Amino acid sequence: MVTDLFTTLEQKLELVLSQVAGLKETNAALQKSLGEKDQALKEAQAELARASQERELVRERIDKILNRLKIIDTGESA
Repeated sequence: MVTDLFTTLEQKLELVLSQVAGLKETNAALQKSLGEKDQALKEAQAELARASQERELVRERIDKILNRLKIIDTGESA
């Protein structure tokens, strides 16, 4: 009878230890995935910053061109 209790206790302990090991593996996989997604986010943010900077440079060049055209247009009509 006491032996049966110890056997049941050992089986339950093995089950719990198995579940803990599985949870540790799942946690490690999730941590890895999170790290990869964090890296992808940083890369996307850097790309967005580069695109924004490039867009601003293009806007400045267009403004300069438009201002030059205004000067030419104003000069011809005077």
